[in-house]
Amino acid sequence: MIENNAQTIRKISAKLPPVNIEFAKAYIQGAIHSHCNTQADKEFSVRILFGGENRDWGDTPLQCIYDYHRYVKGAKDPAESAAKDVGWLFKQVLSEDNRTFEYVGKDTGSIYRLKEPCEGWSTVR
Repeated sequence: MIENNAQTIRKISAKLPPVNIEFAKAYIQGAIHSHCNTQADKEFSVRILFGGENRDWGDTPLQCIYDYHRYVKGAKDPAESAAKDVGWLFKQVLSEDNRTFEYVGKDTGSIYRLKEPCEGWSTVR
C-alpha cells in the first residue's frame, strides 16, 4: 500500500507476454525487499534501485522492456521509455505489497520509503 499518493496506476506501454510482466514485477519486488531489509530507513525510487550503477538491465527481467522499446517500438529514447514502464510496474508492486510505503517526494520520479508498521518497531542496523 502507498500512502500520500493520489496518482493512479497505469498499465505499461510495452506489449509483452503476461509472464514477462510478472517476472519483471517479481524482480522489482525482490529489489524493494532487499532495500527495505538492508536500508529500511532510507528513501528509494526507480532511479535509486534501477538507475545509475544499476542501469545495465542485461540478464534481468527488465531487459525485455528496454528491448521492446528499442527494437519493436523503435523509440527515440528507449531507455527513457523503459524507465517509465518500470516506474509504473514499480508503483504497482508497492501498491500490492502488504507493507505500507509513503510517497515522500519526486526527483526524476517518485520517491518512497517504508513506513514503520507499528510504533516502536525498528530494523537492526
